Amino acid sequence: MSRHDEQLVASQQISLIQSYESLLGRTRQMLDLADAAEWEALIGQESDYVIAVGQLEQTLPMDDLDAPSQRRLGELLEQILDNDLAIRQRLVERRDALGGLIQASRRQRDLNRVYAGGQVVNAASRFGQDSA
Repeated sequence: MSRHDEQLVASQQISLIQSYESLLGRTRQMLDLADAAEWEALIGQESDYVIAVGQLEQTLPMDDLDAPSQRRLGELLEQILDNDLAIRQRLVERRDALGGLIQASRRQRDLNRVYAGGQVVNAASRFGQDSA
């Protein structure tokens, strides 16, 4: 491999590590948003995250990395996956909470229907009996 090729590979390795460090920063921001229950902002960040991950798929193969770069990349990937798992756990908790609210709303709606919107119904008049 020529000196120029070695420099190119070294530059690509640095760029790849920096891309993963950036991705790690993005997952930290997303986790902070999830912890703060900033769901709309989290969803906005998620689309950027997916794009960033897609761009990484087009980068240097892992086999072309030297041992220190592979080690660093492994550390970054582990942290990224840990953050991703934590974000997913927060989203599941949020989904479950929303599911509970939906169930409570349905029960309230059903109760309102049963009690005719809060109006007292004279059962005697419904069955053809006068209450005189």
